[in-house]
Amino acid sequence: MSNWRHNNPGRAHSIPTHEVGIELSLSEMLECKKQADAMELPTQQHVKTHLLGGFISHFKGRGMDFDEARPYQMGDDIRSIDWRVTARTGEAHTKIYREERERPIFVILDQSAGMMFGSRRQFKSVQAAKIAATIMWKTLSDGNRFGALLFDEFNHFEHKPATTRKNCLRVLNQIVDNHNTQINRLYRSNTYTIPENFALEKTLSRTRHLARPGSLIFIVSDFQQYNDNCENHLMRLSQHNEVNLIQLYDPLEQELPPSGQYTITNGLERASINTQSRALRQSYQHHFDQRNQQLKELCLKHRMRWNLLSADDDLTQRLTAATANKRAAMGGAT
Repeated sequence: MSNWRHNNPGRAHSIPTHEVGIELSLSEMLECKKQADAMELPTQQHVKTHLLGGFISHFKGRGMDFDEARPYQMGDDIRSIDWRVTARTGEAHTKIYREERERPIFVILDQSAGMMFGSRRQFKSVQAAKIAATIMWKTLSDGNRFGALLFDEFNHFEHKPATTRKNCLRVLNQIVDNHNTQINRLYRSNTYTIPENFALEKTLSRTRHLARPGSLIFIVSDFQQYNDNCENHLMRLSQHNEVNLIQLYDPLEQELPPSGQYTITNGLERASINTQSRALRQSYQHHFDQRNQQLKELCLKHRMRWNLLSADDDLTQRLTAATANKRAAMGGAT
């Protein structure tokens, strides 16, 4: 992602250590717990998982999942006898079931180079990390399992759904560590080269195998890597899961800066751009709107949710709207 500098192309490109809005800290991730209290996750449409928790299944049957086996007691239903444990121990055992279904919740977090950009309060990547952390805290509060997939051009990290605080702290530390490693590559390395990036496509493909039917999936990205293969993976994911796209952008990606001569850089190369041209400004805006419309129409077609959030947005006000029980036609940024 290009970064902007105005009339000073020779200035060294560097960032202070631990600067808020650029790098991440674990304390910022822990602070997101406060925002989770005011947040509402979507209620289920059809819970298809075989595990249990705070959501009611629409499928007929016992509506329960195996919890443990205990010695048989007088009055137990003979149909609940665990014959394997009985044969192994020589003593009759009964299967115990939990009564409510739970919903596994995944966050797919984009930490690629394009996300490490911001023109105002913070980078898109920082906003994305806060969104992921807030969803995680809300998931734990609701008694459900939280899982995450983090990716960039070099790495892919998987955290299977779990309800333990230990697991979730592991996820938060991974988010912080990988984010700051990427920042160091981009802004403090003289030899950094951005490889061809198909990370989003590969991660969506992997999610199809990792997420069990009935999962609630949030994909937090700027979707700069979106292509036809991504569309196919999203379509297939949405057939058995509830998929939410949270698309992040920076205000400078929506509209060019005031008229003037600017130097842009990706950290390795520089180019000059003149924003005085009205045609250029209109074309720039059209490209932004066109890409967003493409994602919105995809979500409408396949019954997914889509929301557009700025890196500059106040999450306290915007995140509940972005995760509430609304479809793409009702979502989006204003």
